[in-house]
Amino acid sequence: MPQSSISRWFDRCFPASPRAVWNFRKNYTLLSFLTLVALAAGIGAPWAYAAPAESRVLPQLQREAAASPNQTFRVLITRINRDSRADSALDALGGTKIGEVTAETFVATLPGRVIARLGSHPTVKYVAPDAVMIKTGVVDSSRLSPVYPRTVRAAQLWSGIRPLTGAGVGVAVVDTGIRAELPDWRSASGTSRIVAAVEFSTTSASLSDYNGHGTHVAGIIGGNSWYSANLAVRGKYIGIAPEANLISVKVAGDNGMSYLSDVVRGIEWVIANRQIYNIRVMNLSLISSVAESARTSILAAAVERAWFNGIFVTVAAGNSGPNSLQYPPANDPFVLTIGATGPESATNPSNQVLAPWSSYGTTQDGFSKPDAVAPGRYITSVLAAGESSLARSFPQRIVDGSYLWMSGTSMSAPVVAGVAALAFQAHPEWTNDQVKWLIQNTSTALSSTTPAPVPGIKLINAAAIVSYAGTPGVANQGIAINQQLIGPNGATSYTASGSSTASWSTASWSTASWSTASWSTANSSTASWGTSTEQNIE
Repeated sequence: MPQSSISRWFDRCFPASPRAVWNFRKNYTLLSFLTLVALAAGIGAPWAYAAPAESRVLPQLQREAAASPNQTFRVLITRINRDSRADSALDALGGTKIGEVTAETFVATLPGRVIARLGSHPTVKYVAPDAVMIKTGVVDSSRLSPVYPRTVRAAQLWSGIRPLTGAGVGVAVVDTGIRAELPDWRSASGTSRIVAAVEFSTTSASLSDYNGHGTHVAGIIGGNSWYSANLAVRGKYIGIAPEANLISVKVAGDNGMSYLSDVVRGIEWVIANRQIYNIRVMNLSLISSVAESARTSILAAAVERAWFNGIFVTVAAGNSGPNSLQYPPANDPFVLTIGATGPESATNPSNQVLAPWSSYGTTQDGFSKPDAVAPGRYITSVLAAGESSLARSFPQRIVDGSYLWMSGTSMSAPVVAGVAALAFQAHPEWTNDQVKWLIQNTSTALSSTTPAPVPGIKLINAAAIVSYAGTPGVANQGIAINQQLIGPNGATSYTASGSSTASWSTASWSTASWSTASWSTANSSTASWGTSTEQNIE
């Protein structure tokens, strides 16, 4: 019997399984069957997700794979409707599965020459690089300004009839870990406020922080030196929410190295355990090294899933100046992306201006970022240890033996995470979208040194947020959700491990259609955040 046009087409695309088309015809949906008939008849009807010849691969990855066909690439593969045949397709093409990331996504390695073929498999929804993550901190500078809690009006909330210190609120720090034995995490009763510590890094096998970045970030959120045995530092170094509970989610090793899949697994753990530890806030002072639209990014999907499950997400904007907000999760429209300010002069540290290296601009999807700014220059916080990577790299920045000053949007994001903890302590009934609206609508506009006005250059005001007398508005109205959260027939899958605590009704479900994804909008350029150099502001 002559080979049909469908069989010939399938044999060309999938030579490892020449007869798989018949199983595909038998097991797939009626819509797919009718589509095959239409294609055979020359009608050209579209597939449910994409034409079979279309490779659903991030364009930058596809270009790099084509240029280096024999190179092994580490990728994230998202299945359609959790179809395990995507795993079999990987095996048939000579790939190696490393492990599951979510129920829909797994991480694998495979040669560049077969990536496009895998992307066109009918059970594969998307293929993206398992990108190396980059810390958004450590920008070279030369001055110290330890006044950030007063600058954002948080310090004045720590005393009074009803003091606000973040007590009882859980803040997840997705970073390089937290050095748990330090006195800065003690409560008044002597117990540790690090209520949980987990490790998801594929480059480390320790819960502790030997890099120092995560400890520094945690100190900005909730450090408290009042319980230090060193009288010289007692009460001198205090974070924004000094009695908040901290959850250490380690996703990077001693050298700060982290994969996107490590971060996603860490975020999924936070979502699953949010009710156990009352996690209302999650901070990510990390961004991907690969530019990609937030509509298609797996990392953006993870932070949106956290947001929809009642976790307020603060993200560092990056340290690469104008027109650089192209990297997930900083370019996601739902989360709160934070830029950095610094003192206008050494003699007036409270007068803040936008740091010249702080990232801002319009994302691939047309959203202006950052959403707000907070102090990020010369921020003194907890030093993990004298032998930590940061201490060895910047010994001149060590202060009072146990603290270190750093600059970067890595330091700005946890300032806002701490403010969010204060807000949720004062008003546990508030939703994420209400707090985001309050931050954006009670902040103070700053004078900008940028060539054109930047909408998000507004310094947050913790006191104005928690004392707001009216009913807060709602942010994120009518924004389409990430395509990775949409399954067949438009079904959404943004909840995880229990019912959502978020009051979520503002997503524009009708516009969140898989067919509207614009793969070509992913920017192929990369940024070297770690080499960004701060210009001194005199």
